[in-house]
Amino acid sequence: MSGLNAAMNIALTGIEAFEQGIGTVSQNVSNQTTPGYAVESLTLSTLFNQSSGSGVASQVTRAADGFAAAQLRTATSASQAASVTASSLTALAGALANNGDVQTQINQFFQDVSALAGNPTSAAQRQTVLSDAQSVAGGFQSAASAMTSSQAGAVTALQSNVAAANGLLTQLAVINTGLGTSPNDPSLLDQQEAALNSLSSLLSVNVIPQGSNGQVLVATGGTMLLNQAGAQSLTVQPGTPSTAPAITVGTAAVPLATTANDGAIGGNIASWQAGAAALQSLNALAAIFASAVNTSQAQGVTASGGAGGALFAVPPPSVTPADGNSGGATVTAALTDASSLPTDGGPFTLTYSSAKGWSAVDQASQQSYALGQGASLSFAGLTVAISGAPADGDAFTVNPAPAAAQSFALAASSPDAVAAADPYVATAGALRSDGSIVNGNGGTITAGSSTVTNAPASGAVVVPSSVFGQPLQITFTSATDFTVTTAADPSTTIASGALSGSNPTATLALAYPDTGATAGTYWQVPMSGTPAAGDVMTLTVGGSGDGSNATRMQALWTAAGATSSGTMEQAFIGLGTGLGSAAEQATTLSGTTSAQVTTATTNLQTVGGVDINQQAVLLSQYEQAYQAAAQVISATRMMFQSILQAVQ
Repeated sequence: MSGLNAAMNIALTGIEAFEQGIGTVSQNVSNQTTPGYAVESLTLSTLFNQSSGSGVASQVTRAADGFAAAQLRTATSASQAASVTASSLTALAGALANNGDVQTQINQFFQDVSALAGNPTSAAQRQTVLSDAQSVAGGFQSAASAMTSSQAGAVTALQSNVAAANGLLTQLAVINTGLGTSPNDPSLLDQQEAALNSLSSLLSVNVIPQGSNGQVLVATGGTMLLNQAGAQSLTVQPGTPSTAPAITVGTAAVPLATTANDGAIGGNIASWQAGAAALQSLNALAAIFASAVNTSQAQGVTASGGAGGALFAVPPPSVTPADGNSGGATVTAALTDASSLPTDGGPFTLTYSSAKGWSAVDQASQQSYALGQGASLSFAGLTVAISGAPADGDAFTVNPAPAAAQSFALAASSPDAVAAADPYVATAGALRSDGSIVNGNGGTITAGSSTVTNAPASGAVVVPSSVFGQPLQITFTSATDFTVTTAADPSTTIASGALSGSNPTATLALAYPDTGATAGTYWQVPMSGTPAAGDVMTLTVGGSGDGSNATRMQALWTAAGATSSGTMEQAFIGLGTGLGSAAEQATTLSGTTSAQVTTATTNLQTVGGVDINQQAVLLSQYEQAYQAAAQVISATRMMFQSILQAVQ
């Protein structure tokens, strides 16, 4: 009878084991696409006790490869970061090309200014230039709005991803608790693997096994996100217009350092930073363009002969003191030389040291400027005025073009405000009281093309700014010598000179007013000819019939040295191509890292993936074994019955 009992025990435990095997196969097949699931297998072993025939024991185990799983998490973090960054950079590149197309609008503006130079009396052409100016303003505003929206989208995505990360960390803490009571439970380990993979898409994670029961700790960089106490909550700290949002960890608000490779969260922060840099550059170019055109306007006169005013309006530089300043200094800034402003736009950190004085650092390029002591400082096209006493270590943020693109506006309302004319027109002859000019000269004297310079030409006859804008008279006292007077007071000499050279020539340099955009510059015109004593040339204020200043204005687009990075055209093209190139590189990286995820997934599935063919073979084996065990039970039962009948 003991032999029959042993056979029955073996068959019954076999039935249970093979049922479990069939269930394991079913579970594997139904979860072959479940994230984090690793194939399970049935391990059978003989039960031993004091008597033979105790049956078999079964245990379900989970296939796992910690190294392959870690490789997949690393690849996933890099891939998600690259994907987020590529999408953001593509949107930023499109902000310039698809939202107002600033470069094309400015190019059209200068083309129509050139057309106005050739036809300055055309009211229709003046209106075209003014309409172009409005389109340029709209283009800047639209591009800036798109870039700002990109940044706002990055912040919204960051907040969403941080919330998702907190949810996953909480889930992992719950799983750890479960593994404490059910060590190495396959279902819990599957959930853990899925949660870790999802978390790695948001952040780079370092998984640290805790004991032998399957529990883990999770860190990113050197900061613990999941420790023995549980999940540490992540919090988004809002940024400022020039400072990126940040992440802190736990109640102690430990700063979490992230890089552009740290999952979607790292990609979100990198995207915000890319948007801030692009917008700062666009703001700088807006300020440079507006300053150049407005300065050109100030160098000319309008259709009615009035001094040219600003065509565009942008906000002035801003200065923000650091929170920890202890001194009493007040700092203001002005953009005085836009062509020297770095096209990255800064902003700049201005710091005071009692030992070395003031210094500035471009936050974008890290270019430094040693400025020393003083109440007036100049660097990067900016002039900074300081009043009051700073304390050692006091710092200020100087933004040369705050919201210049967003706030870019048309300042002129009338087509006649376009200053196409030179401030003066030179005509041979004397000015009459009725405004006419009568040429009674005995010789010849002509004026060449005018220029505007920062310094008079060598040997030029300088006319002081005090008489700028008044009609002037050049009177020859001999065949070479001349005097300069106002037409209203020809008896008072304000400057004098002489023609010289084999082709007798002289240059007049009229100083612009000492205030405003033209301060320190000169309107110059050369004179040449063979005048006779008593001959006169008159300089009268320009007007609707002259396009000389428009000729100079249209040249701003391609003028060398118009910006710190070349011509204005090159600077705008450079911003667009730079963003486009960065977007292309990020897209390529996204494709590369995506392929790495595929490879890492394949490697992990080699160990933990569900092979349907293999499961089919196992199912067949378990079914056959089950049937065999069932036959043993049936045969044993029949033998029991035969023995009982024989005994009776």
